[in-house]
Amino acid sequence: MRFVALLLCAINLIADEGMWPLNQTPKDQIYERYGVELDDAWLEHAQKSCLRISFGGSGSFISSQGLVMTNHHVGRRAIHNLSTDERDLAEEGFYATTFKEELPCTNMYADQLISMQDVTEEVNGQISPEMSVKEREATRKRAMAALKEKAQKETGLQPEIVTLYQGARYHLYLYKRYTDIRLVMAPESSIGHLGGDKENFEFPRHSLDVALFRIYEDGKPLQTPHHFRWSEGGPKLDEPLFVLGHPGRTERIFIADHLTHIRDVTLSYFVPFLGEKLAFLENFAGNDPEKIRISSQDQLRLENAMKSLSETLDGLKSSSLIDRRKVNEIKLLFTLSEEEQAPWKNLSASLKEFRELFTTYMVLEGFPSRYSKMYGWAKHLVRFAEERLKENGERLKEYTDSELETLKEHLLTTEPVYESYDHASLVDGLARLKRTLGEDHPAAQVAVAPEKSELASLDLRQELFENPERIATCNDPMILLAKRLDPYARAIRKEMEEKFDGVKKESYAAIVKMLFERHGEALYPDATFTLRLSVGQMKGYEEKGTFIPPMTTLEGAFVKGKMHHYAPPYDLPLSWRAKEPVVNQSIPFNFVSTNDIIGGNSGSPVINAQGEIVGLIFDGNAQSSMWNFEFDQEQGRAVSVHSAAILHALEHIYDADRLVEEILGK
Repeated sequence: MRFVALLLCAINLIADEGMWPLNQTPKDQIYERYGVELDDAWLEHAQKSCLRISFGGSGSFISSQGLVMTNHHVGRRAIHNLSTDERDLAEEGFYATTFKEELPCTNMYADQLISMQDVTEEVNGQISPEMSVKEREATRKRAMAALKEKAQKETGLQPEIVTLYQGARYHLYLYKRYTDIRLVMAPESSIGHLGGDKENFEFPRHSLDVALFRIYEDGKPLQTPHHFRWSEGGPKLDEPLFVLGHPGRTERIFIADHLTHIRDVTLSYFVPFLGEKLAFLENFAGNDPEKIRISSQDQLRLENAMKSLSETLDGLKSSSLIDRRKVNEIKLLFTLSEEEQAPWKNLSASLKEFRELFTTYMVLEGFPSRYSKMYGWAKHLVRFAEERLKENGERLKEYTDSELETLKEHLLTTEPVYESYDHASLVDGLARLKRTLGEDHPAAQVAVAPEKSELASLDLRQELFENPERIATCNDPMILLAKRLDPYARAIRKEMEEKFDGVKKESYAAIVKMLFERHGEALYPDATFTLRLSVGQMKGYEEKGTFIPPMTTLEGAFVKGKMHHYAPPYDLPLSWRAKEPVVNQSIPFNFVSTNDIIGGNSGSPVINAQGEIVGLIFDGNAQSSMWNFEFDQEQGRAVSVHSAAILHALEHIYDADRLVEEILGK
């Protein structure tokens, strides 16, 4: 989405740019460029073969018996939760030789998109010009809650109102939710992430970043007529490749002042914050193998975020993107009336107010306020007890009726709680709160970490969730801490929503309306962690005067292991070393393509025009770090595991013949 092109001339999207909702697929454009005709049946089959994974990634059905493929790093939380001090499935790997051996995963669900409907008129139907921004936002909130409640009652599906174009459109998405998910196969972590953080966001790569799960319904493997067939040969040069997944968030339509805010405020806060969290994890784990295992899931997640955000911050500092956008905005604003310039001015003013609130909001209500697992449960239980007493449309959105099943999944999980780690995380988080707000802040004065809590008990959480009135008399120390902090967290959330969220939506809605009026609606919306389709090709690129071929082979994994004497992060698993003589090392392993992706696309299937899986997205290279804000395929690439490598590893390294036969439909 080239902001310059959109504002100053006719839309002219470059090559393979675009994360398209399936009901906005540019069929004519794809046919003209690639000669591929995507009809409604193709799109419906693709839509219903895809899944959104609750851990923040994508997946797909790859057999008629509910077999699901995603990344190892997407499914790692489930794998981690199934591990113990006696058996570390993340490190050792896992393969269920029979259905009975498949392991139920706690706190994991998958959503299958069933339908999409434009409900913009319904959401904005009660809006009137004389309302304030605050009143208009509250009116939309009530309308969305009512729409979701009605849809859930009528269909039994999980509803979601998706805000598109940063507020110009609202769509109702209905999902079929699956909660009985079982682990089928996961390779060892060392081959799933060969090269570790050192090779993260790099290419060439040699990683088997894949995990297989199965969805069950009524205690039996789900029958899935919609699933992707498998290509044993994989992708071909120059053929069109389609990625179907759930990109998390992009800001390609953001104005220059908003990008400046992200560079100077958001990212400049989060990069040091993640550094502090990683230092905490290192200090907690020390040289204790069990503490290393306990904290490994968070460490990998934070290392990934740290590298991604650092690359993005460096990109915003070194590129000319903000200056180019600012220059073109000035040219455009010069042609507009005072009234037409209002969205830019209002948003810029609101960003200045948000800047003053930012750090307080972060430590009380943002991501850094997730001090520990048990504190998170306590905060939800305390808020649910209060929110349930309000009218549905007046509640915080995560406590509306349509969201209660999701809340229940989160609160009543059977995932393990490591109390020493939870306590250490809580102490670290509250210390950060005090440093940020100052010891004299009233929230800092009540932020005292309790030594003990009983919220690790599922029975207690279930009792409090099913009888929320008991929160009033509950004396659990974690509940009491959440009660003490919640008024301050609610206050800053309310202030942020009133001073920024509503202004942001209305400003971008007005800007996009202007774009639509000038160029029509042939414009894809920013990513929203909803199902999107992107088109691309397998293609190498130039880097520092050297051509980077688009594919690696299995041989490279063995070469890297030997070159580094199998020392981490190149500790090729023993299973691979033992099977080296029978492995066809010329099989393609990882490949790059020009498909437009972003975080959240991890686990997305890469398919060809025939609807066959040819790869599995697991990363982007360093040059794609700016794709949040602007797509550029000169060097930026999506990185995938090759379908042939997955099949070859299952058959010749893991002896998973039953899975190979199932995947190939034999």
